Amino acid sequence: MSGLSVSRLNPGGSLGFTKGAGRWIAALGGAVVCLGCAVGEGTDLGYTVSDSAGVTIVENTLGIWAAGTEWQVAEEPSLDIGTLDGAEPYQLFQVSGVARLPSGGIVVGNGGTRELRFFDASGRFLKAVGRKGGGPGEFEGLGALGIVGGDSIAVYDWNLHRVSVFDAAGNFGRSFTIQMSGGSPFGLGPFDDGSWLFTTSFTFAPSRVSMVVRDTAAYYHFDRHGQLLDSIGRFPSWEYFVQGTEQGAAAISLPFGRGRAAVVFGNRFYAGITDRYEITRYTPDGRAELIVRKRHEHRQVTPEDIQEEKAARLEAASSENWRRRTERMYLDMPIPSTMPAFINLRVDALGNLWVAEYGRPGEGGQLWTVFDGDGRMLGVVGTPAGLTVHEIGPDYLLGTWQDELDVEHVRVYEVIKAGAAEAA
Repeated sequence: MSGLSVSRLNPGGSLGFTKGAGRWIAALGGAVVCLGCAVGEGTDLGYTVSDSAGVTIVENTLGIWAAGTEWQVAEEPSLDIGTLDGAEPYQLFQVSGVARLPSGGIVVGNGGTRELRFFDASGRFLKAVGRKGGGPGEFEGLGALGIVGGDSIAVYDWNLHRVSVFDAAGNFGRSFTIQMSGGSPFGLGPFDDGSWLFTTSFTFAPSRVSMVVRDTAAYYHFDRHGQLLDSIGRFPSWEYFVQGTEQGAAAISLPFGRGRAAVVFGNRFYAGITDRYEITRYTPDGRAELIVRKRHEHRQVTPEDIQEEKAARLEAASSENWRRRTERMYLDMPIPSTMPAFINLRVDALGNLWVAEYGRPGEGGQLWTVFDGDGRMLGVVGTPAGLTVHEIGPDYLLGTWQDELDVEHVRVYEVIKAGAAEAA
């Protein structure tokens, strides 16, 4: 079976790491040890390991997949749910999340109808639960969706600030509300025990001065009943450009601006800021235990990149007024000279960390650098153009995709692991 390209990565450029502070960034230091390296022989496994105050630091320069052991993603999906003119349950709109059930079936959060739609392993529609409303099992704004306890479905409603829990058959079980000060709660996802990681949404103070603003986001751990367990700390958030006028202020995310990414998995979470190629694994109470780094050279932003990004934003503008406002903002905003280090994070069912590289606008498929659970870089995997990856299983990818008519689809792709046994 043919697949998308996969390669061993040999990035160049300086490391340029900086010291951080507090619970989020562990202090650097400690002797660097090259595991298995023969001194003086030029042997390089592609990574070095050090320790700083009990935190393991892995610095990567090469992937360790050898020829014949790389992973690939199949070019064509093994399952495709979504249609333009078919039966209504297969017409998807504003999909907020998808997950695979223990039966092999798929649950889809269909935001446009405020319901969960259930499909079997072959893609056949089974049932829908939920509707617009504030009652038990109802939704006002579907958000993050995940499987907890092996077979329960936890769904966050960003409008009601509420988590609802269903069993694998779609029967409503319980719900709890999140109360948070200092901004609206944004659900990042559930841990295995049903507790949740939350962060705060972007806020800014209106001003007549136009400037780049970067807020900080607080991270919180709530238990399965909605009680605050720990206020973990603050993390730099996304860069926005705020344009002030006499009539008020408007803000848009800064093109090629720095931001943050986080992903919850099992009883841990990874988080990092995209200023540098560094991702940290934490316990639910915010204790750092592993820092993963990769030697990285930031890609230069070209005039063509700026035009491509601007055209995409103007095409997506919700109204002619906002289109004109966006045009005006582009006249004033300072565009970064380089791109962020990465854009997104996922963790697969085997505990491998997948880091989405920051690509050029219109470049096509997404490249992911894969690290094992010990922080060692394995290699690079390509995913299809237009696919948003929601879940990575032991041998599949589950995500959403839009066709040329903007019809939404839920797709499953096989992950082909040639020589995986040898790589282990």
